[in-house]
Amino acid sequence: MLIDFVPDGSLYPFESRWFDSSVGRVHYIDEGTGPPLLLCHGAPTWSFLYRHNVKDLRDRYRCVAVDYLGFGLSERPAGFGYTIAEHTAVLGELIDHLQLDGFVLMGQDWGGPIGLGAVTARADRVRKIVLGNTSFWPTEAMANRAFSVIMDSRPMQRRILEQNFLVERVLLSEGVP
Repeated sequence: MLIDFVPDGSLYPFESRWFDSSVGRVHYIDEGTGPPLLLCHGAPTWSFLYRHNVKDLRDRYRCVAVDYLGFGLSERPAGFGYTIAEHTAVLGELIDHLQLDGFVLMGQDWGGPIGLGAVTARADRVRKIVLGNTSFWPTEAMANRAFSVIMDSRPMQRRILEQNFLVERVLLSEGVP
């Protein structure tokens, strides 16, 4: 399924680019010049997460921010399982397609294991790794799949979008009223 949503240009003033991976059509932005930064988002976010970083850094760096399949403006292909391993393979294809070399990987949340998985086979091309709010150890495939199915359900998506569900739960767990 292709997405026909167009973000507000004042909030997301970037040229959309597309890569036809072996599984589906991936959206990404590629802004600026200089050493490349590969910005990998978490769940349930997309490249929009990095909009301010890209605006601030594109005068010194080539900022590449990807939307994983099923996220943001990327396609939602039938039969795709939305696991970290599947996203890792597609991200690796994009890295190779863009011929990124000497790049910095920034992985936030799911972007940590997805990004690290993709760069492991390309370690000689990575200059630095920056991780934030993530894990960098293997996750159990069944637990990952169950989480993906639950988070992809209509009721959960509605809670996330309309009630800011995830942020509210994190704040409450930290004792913030």
